Amino acid sequence: MASGWRVQVRPEYADVVSRLWQERPSRYSRALLETLALIAYRQPITRSEIEDIRGVTVASTIMRTLHERNWIRVVGHREVPGHPELLGTTREFLDYFGLKSLDDMPTLAELQDLDDIKVQLEFPGGRAEAAAKPALAAPVEDALGEDDETDAADDDSGEEPQAPTLVAAPPGVDER
Repeated sequence: MASGWRVQVRPEYADVVSRLWQERPSRYSRALLETLALIAYRQPITRSEIEDIRGVTVASTIMRTLHERNWIRVVGHREVPGHPELLGTTREFLDYFGLKSLDDMPTLAELQDLDDIKVQLEFPGGRAEAAAKPALAAPVEDALGEDDETDAADDDSGEEPQAPTLVAAPPGVDER
């Protein structure tokens, strides 16, 4: 791995060994992944700065999950009234996502290229391929199975999402 060694089981023994540990793959909410991406790309960053960028209050369950996974840590305090914590990522974050350093993360330009690929894969009445989404932006359920009211806009209603309709904007108009 990026920071050391990992013991793995040969494929022919995987069935036998997997019965010993009933592990479910972890699933994380879109809000948690957005928060983690902001910390990774803009570190050191305060919780209030994350809230300003996202436009909603960061749920305490999200911060708790990130701390429990040891993906983020307090790297200092901002010299303003209240001395808010400055957050940064940890070595465990890098290991989990298979990175040797923060320099190995895709640039924002590369992530925008992935969005362009996603748009090219869409067709009327269909859904875009999930593989076109970056790992830090894939919407999934919260590992704790709950979201705070502040992130309620990120919850799925259980209905099948409609494929977005692409509309060309006039040149020079920002589509955000």
